[in-house]
Amino acid sequence: MKSIIYLIISIIISLTLTSAVQKNTEKTKSITLQATGKSISLTSLKHSSEIISARLKLYGLNSFEVKLLADKGELVLILPENTSTSEIEGLITLKGEVSFYETFDRDEIAGLFRSDNQIFKLLSPIEEQKPFDPRLGCSLTENRKKVDEYLLSYKSTGNCKLAWGSESKKSGYCLFALKTNADGKALLVRSDFDSVKIIKRKDTEEPKIQIRLKPAAIGIFAEATKSNFNKAIAIVIDDCVYSSPVVKSAIDKGEIEVTGSFTEMEAGYLPAIFDSEQLPSGFKILK
Repeated sequence: MKSIIYLIISIIISLTLTSAVQKNTEKTKSITLQATGKSISLTSLKHSSEIISARLKLYGLNSFEVKLLADKGELVLILPENTSTSEIEGLITLKGEVSFYETFDRDEIAGLFRSDNQIFKLLSPIEEQKPFDPRLGCSLTENRKKVDEYLLSYKSTGNCKLAWGSESKKSGYCLFALKTNADGKALLVRSDFDSVKIIKRKDTEEPKIQIRLKPAAIGIFAEATKSNFNKAIAIVIDDCVYSSPVVKSAIDKGEIEVTGSFTEMEAGYLPAIFDSEQLPSGFKILK
């Protein structure tokens, strides 16, 4: 009987050790983040760590660790090796200011910029560009630096604000022409939104994003959608265009549904930003 008990104990210990070894040998990778502003305080660094952790959990990632390098003012993320850095980059680097902008369409862009403008020489043209498309052109990662250098000397034309979109595997980064109001600001800002969540479409399994506006913003957006029929409204996080859905009808009830070929993870990006606090500072990934 004792032999059987010893055997059972031995098997349990063996299984426990095997499990521990597998856990310890799980492949991971690290990402180092550095604040983009002036020196960040330890309190703000700790707060940033909590916000980034909350965003990653809301996005659906649970296996990670955030370490503080207080002496360097940096954060180190330990993630599973198969985690796509480009997929979560915005979640861990952007402060999280969400805003809506009206956009310029293809014909309006042609009226704002001369055809020989240097910007068009630096960007790749968009093939079969549709009339409502608010993009000037695109640039692969290795060429984007040249465009950024040009934009430093670029003087805004009227109420036009230029902003990059998220990276695309096919075309790289695309540059959008956004409309600002008379004060140079966005149509709507984060404080105008009441809630952002994912809902499933009735006719398909594809998720969509539902945004509810606060009462004071409903009339502003209703007027904007009436005057922008078949044109794009850009959803911008900080200065990066997240999505540019086309207006198909006037939206006067304050409930916006953003559709597209979103995966669950892609659709979860915006709610993860909105349902967490804004970071006290933006961050950049150290290469």
